[in-house]
Amino acid sequence: MNTILLASALLLGLFSCSVAFAAPTPFPFPIPYHSFCGTLWLFAKPCAEISTKITKQIQVFSPEYMLIAATPSTIKANHTSPDGSVQNISFSLGPTIQSGGCSVSALSISLGFTSLLDDGLNYCNLNKLLSASGLNTSSGFMELTTELACLGYGTTTCKV
Repeated sequence: MNTILLASALLLGLFSCSVAFAAPTPFPFPIPYHSFCGTLWLFAKPCAEISTKITKQIQVFSPEYMLIAATPSTIKANHTSPDGSVQNISFSLGPTIQSGGCSVSALSISLGFTSLLDDGLNYCNLNKLLSASGLNTSSGFMELTTELACLGYGTTTCKV
């Protein structure tokens, strides 16, 4: 059962990336010129609970994080780094069919023309919200990503 869920999540993530990870508009340069991190989170909790926790955590971290828009299925925010650089953050939430839980496609993209090797800044933007909200320790949590989908994922140590 878990194997089917994992395989389904991976296929959904691979084939829905262009929908779940749409570039923000207006976008001054093509995505390959921006550092980014895309990851898939799976939870054994309903999406309404996940959405509420992520949204509240963004508000707690104001003004570092700024909530732009939130609906039950989508959250958009900006993150401003200490050096003044800005990253767009988006979450697309949808129910998992077999477990009744929630699948979250999370994406952070640096807006400035930066090196693709951002020392894991975009991963840490997402991880900070996940960890501070306690969602990373919730029952049934799973994170799926790779170094290709999330630059710096394998080499960074995030501070919460």
